[in-house]
Amino acid sequence: MKHTIGIAGILILLIFVSPLFGAVHLSVPLDHEVYRILENAEIRGLIDTQPSVKPYNASTILKLLQQIQNHPGDMRPSERDEVARILANLRLIYGVQPSGFEDVLSTGFFRTYDDEKQMGASMGANFSSFQTVSAKTREYDSRNVVIAFMRGDLGPNISFNMDFGLALDRLNSNVFIPTEFTIPGEGFYMQLIGGTSQLRDIPSDGFYFGLTLSPEVAASFFNDSLRLRWGSIKRDWGPGLNNLLVSGSARSFDGIDIQAKLTPWLSYSVVNGSLGKFSLDTLDDEPFFSDDFQQDKPYYRFDNNFSAHRVDVDFTKNLRISIFESTVWQKRFELGYLNPLAIYMFQQNNLGDIDDVIAGLDFSYTLPTKVRVYGAVATSEMNVLSDPLTMLKAARNMLAFQAGVVVPLPIGTFSSLTVQWTYLAPFFYAHYPIMEYGGFVSSTEISTTSIQGNTYTCTTDGIEYKPRDSNTSELISFPASKKKPKFSEDGRIKIVKEGDSLYHIYETVAETAYVNKGENLGYPLNPNSQEFLLQLDLGFPKGWTAQFQTKYQVRSGQYGYSIEQFMDYSDDENYEPKAFWDNTFMHTLSVLLKASKKFENMPIELIGSYRFTSVWEKPVDAEGDFDGRTTKFGDWSTPVFDHIVQVGAKIFF
Repeated sequence: MKHTIGIAGILILLIFVSPLFGAVHLSVPLDHEVYRILENAEIRGLIDTQPSVKPYNASTILKLLQQIQNHPGDMRPSERDEVARILANLRLIYGVQPSGFEDVLSTGFFRTYDDEKQMGASMGANFSSFQTVSAKTREYDSRNVVIAFMRGDLGPNISFNMDFGLALDRLNSNVFIPTEFTIPGEGFYMQLIGGTSQLRDIPSDGFYFGLTLSPEVAASFFNDSLRLRWGSIKRDWGPGLNNLLVSGSARSFDGIDIQAKLTPWLSYSVVNGSLGKFSLDTLDDEPFFSDDFQQDKPYYRFDNNFSAHRVDVDFTKNLRISIFESTVWQKRFELGYLNPLAIYMFQQNNLGDIDDVIAGLDFSYTLPTKVRVYGAVATSEMNVLSDPLTMLKAARNMLAFQAGVVVPLPIGTFSSLTVQWTYLAPFFYAHYPIMEYGGFVSSTEISTTSIQGNTYTCTTDGIEYKPRDSNTSELISFPASKKKPKFSEDGRIKIVKEGDSLYHIYETVAETAYVNKGENLGYPLNPNSQEFLLQLDLGFPKGWTAQFQTKYQVRSGQYGYSIEQFMDYSDDENYEPKAFWDNTFMHTLSVLLKASKKFENMPIELIGSYRFTSVWEKPVDAEGDFDGRTTKFGDWSTPVFDHIVQVGAKIFF
């Protein structure tokens, strides 16, 4: 009985003990300008270094901004004004002060709050519109969304957000560099007028309606030392501009987060989430790496969960080293991954080595007021342990590296320069599909069989495979000298020969590559790629910001250059050592100039940008096998240049 009373007392304490100020526990979106200011302030010593797990909740950001205000002598007058402006804006959005209908046109919402019950809610709407056009081809991308929301507080420790966005978009990937194109809608797009047809291909042939959703319930206890969140939001876990684990550029996913600051020098973060899919046939004339909702559900392959955790250790005031791990795993009731303290690498070995695990570490070192240096290394497969050069070149050692430098600049308001390099090895973020035995054919007993609608026929040259949704067939041949498994061209059918006449057929039932809704969860690059990035972020008085960014991206086509490709582990000894620069087939150079203006007396932000792009590549003559080893490339083409202009506006954000 005493134990029961004690537990009940603890629960009551967690629910009703009030924090030091208003309960504003919802996350602040990653694209908010405040994150630029916080990183700059960390390097300059205005605030302590924060965990590299974003987004932060509003209460944490308000505390940090107040701490920055405690150092007026270390800021320029324009910086003091900028901090005051953002503080006022965040207090307005996430605060508890009542706001009547007469304020709707200036705030975008109305709000009530009961001080006695410490409960309240606001209701309103946000609007945004972005138009992107190629000056060369006149192709354009149009994104327009209105988001209605209800957000508020349930007592002093719990906040909630419920929203619903209706988008009217015309999507065109040709006016973006490929690694930056992302689909904003959830599930699928459709035309509500003219037959309610579903969007099948991008670039699209017109405007389609889509939905956006980002619900969130968040709680904070022990003065923000313990944070809980259940929401579908964007996350950014790492010290760089995007990172190797969970990048801010990735699509949002619904997950349950726990963040605990266990001691002043040790914090732990974990998320368990459900990954989604997006229904589309082709993107840039290539099959889209997700499920098609028009197929029967038994044929769905992308039903995955995601688990990740991260330990941040501050060895000194200025040196942080972090260990991280993640896994993409089939949707099933798997207590091992749901345990917030499980070690995923060991757990997936115990479960049969079928899930996609990434592990790594990163660090950041700050030389106060001068510079921050950071780096990261991650692996999804390590098979060869030897001298460093051999390990780097071994094909089955699937590694990724990142290194960067951030320098605060003594100009404008919280300005900085970032230089960053990122490398993804062949097959990084990829994973072999999970296959199940479907049946067999025999050249002596059975000539043809059908498995889930796919037809297999024995011929004198091998197995003729005809997919259920195709009118063409593919021959899977078996040279007499090879007894190893043979795959279809896309690698999703495996045939194993037994003796002289028996052929066993395995079909893909699940995909566990590192993707969510058809897009990369990690750093926005293809496998077997490198990126060199330079970014200058400038702040100016009265709500002005500017950005200069240049990216140079290189792709190598030796093997494993696409996330859909995977390594044939049964033949791993025949993969040549990695030779990145000897097999390059695409170079992309982009230069971006961007500016934005937030008005003081109007809830409007205007954004404009210009991007120059240059792409030179070797055309792909044939797709080759599923791992890219036999892909044939043509001769280098003449560089293709483009000029991309984007204009946009946000209202009430």
